[in-house]
Amino acid sequence: MRRDCDYDVCVVGFGPVGAALTAALGMRGLSVLAVDRSMTVYPQPRAAHIDGETMRILQSLGVADAVIPHTRPAPPYEFRNTAGEILISVPAATLADDGWPTHLMIYQPGIEQVLRRLCAHLATVHVRLGTSFQRLEQSRDAVTAWLDGVSVSTRMLVGCDGASSTVREAMGVQFDDYGFDEPWLVIDALVLDEARTPAVCLQLCDPARPTTFTLMGPGRLRWEFMLRPEEDPSQMMGEGSIERLLSPWGGSHGLVIERRAVYRFHGLVARHWRDRRVLLAGDAAHLMPPFAGQGLCSGLRDAHNLAWKIDAALRGGPADALLDSCLLYTS
Repeated sequence: MRRDCDYDVCVVGFGPVGAALTAALGMRGLSVLAVDRSMTVYPQPRAAHIDGETMRILQSLGVADAVIPHTRPAPPYEFRNTAGEILISVPAATLADDGWPTHLMIYQPGIEQVLRRLCAHLATVHVRLGTSFQRLEQSRDAVTAWLDGVSVSTRMLVGCDGASSTVREAMGVQFDDYGFDEPWLVIDALVLDEARTPAVCLQLCDPARPTTFTLMGPGRLRWEFMLRPEEDPSQMMGEGSIERLLSPWGGSHGLVIERRAVYRFHGLVARHWRDRRVLLAGDAAHLMPPFAGQGLCSGLRDAHNLAWKIDAALRGGPADALLDSCLLYTS
C-alpha cells in the first residue's frame, strides 16, 4: 500500500462515531489520525438507546463484553393520550436471532470510554485531543488538513464532528431541512430508587405538553418536555420549573439531577456526504429527532459501512464506486 502521506485517514471528531470508525480502520492496518477539540469524553449522557444491529457492530470491534455493563434491555415503550390510555405499545426487548436484545438502553459516556480504550491499543492509530480542525485543501491524491495551524497530509478525511461540523462547513455543504424544529427541555438524573418511577418508557401525547420519559443506562432516567412558544428556556431550567415539571412523577426527591438543558430537535440531512476524498458521517451528515432512538445507531452504521469501503478503496479498489455507495441520500 502506498504511504506517501502522513496518514491514510484523518478522522475529525472522536465521539462514539469517530472512535468506532478510527478503531475499525486501525484494526484493518490503516494509519489513522483522530482529532478532537475536547480533551475528554463528554461527561453527560446524550444518546439513550442502541439496537441489536448496533451491538453486532460493537461485537465486530471486539468490545461487546466491555459495553454490556453500560446497557440494559429496553422495557416496553408506550404512547399514551392525556387520559392515560395506551395508543401504541412497543414490546420490551426480546432476544433476536443474532443473540442480542432487539433494543438496549445505554449510558453513552461509558461506551465512549470503551471505544477510546480500544483505539489506544491499536498500533497504527494516533489520537490528538485538544486539537481543532480549521480547514482543508484537496489535490488529486491527498487531503491537506490544518489542525491548530499545523498541516498534515492524509489520503482521506472523514468528518465525524457532529451537528455543527467544521468539516461540513469546509466542504461548503448545506443541510436540507425537513421542517422539524422544536425546543425541548432535557432532564437527566441518577435515580436512587427506581421503584418510584415507571418501569416502562413513555411518550405522553399531550397537546399542551408533549413529554418523553425513558430509562437510560443502569440507574439513570431522562425526561424530555416540549417547551411552549411563550416560555423562556433559561427560566424553564430553573429549580422551580424543574420541580413543577417533575411533580407528576414524584418530584426530584430521590434523584440526582445530572443535566438540565434545552435542545432544538431537528430533522436535517446534508445535501452531499462526499467531496472526492472527504466524507461525512453521523450527526455531521444527518440529524433526527430522538423519539425513535436511532441517532447513535445510524452513526455507528455509518462508521461500520465506511470502514471497509475506505479500506478497499485505499488498497486499489474502485474508489468512486465504493465511496459513492456510502451515500444513502443525495439531493
